[in-house]
Amino acid sequence: MMTGLAPATLLIFMLATACATLAHLLLGQRWRQLPIFWMTAFVGCLLAYGFGLRFPLELPSPAGVPVLESVLLAWLLLIVVSRLRV
Repeated sequence: MMTGLAPATLLIFMLATACATLAHLLLGQRWRQLPIFWMTAFVGCLLAYGFGLRFPLELPSPAGVPVLESVLLAWLLLIVVSRLRV
């Protein structure tokens, strides 16, 4: 049998990777920012999942992960971190 990551964990990793990659393309200037952006996006997605942030809309939540809320919080944190001139 194959054991792996839980679906929620895998989805959070994929969302964080997509957000960090796009943020680095749009806002990044140096390669050393990429791991910082990835960690920031991961924390944003994890906070939205951990606190159970939900808009009062009937949006799908695959594996219990609020996708829209996770992406929005990740981008909010990414914009803050990109302005810190890391």
